[in-house]
Amino acid sequence: MAKTYCQVAGILLIVVGVLGLVGFNIPGLLTVNEPGEVALHLVVGVLAAAAGFYGGYGRFALLYAKVFGIVYLALGAIGFVVPDLVPGLIHLDIGCNVVHLALGVWGIWAGYLAGSS
Repeated sequence: MAKTYCQVAGILLIVVGVLGLVGFNIPGLLTVNEPGEVALHLVVGVLAAAAGFYGGYGRFALLYAKVFGIVYLALGAIGFVVPDLVPGLIHLDIGCNVVHLALGVWGIWAGYLAGSS
């Protein structure tokens, strides 16, 4: 399950990063146009995709799911309280928070409960 999580999360994060590069946003719901946020989505997306598609027996996918499941869960929760996490670089709106929470819960489940299959 961790490999599947990384494959889906990797593709999703890369797509979001590319959408940020072209300036796509839904004001008040989903904006990914700050340079730091775009870069993070692309880098973390590539790491997830690499872990999911090329990660050697699922070990890297399992590690990614465990670490980033916690990170995404925390980021989703923090985003509701502090939407301008790094002013001018990273803004977390409602859509981002919901996606981060979903990725967090799924990552924790895939990393700690479901295994690497």
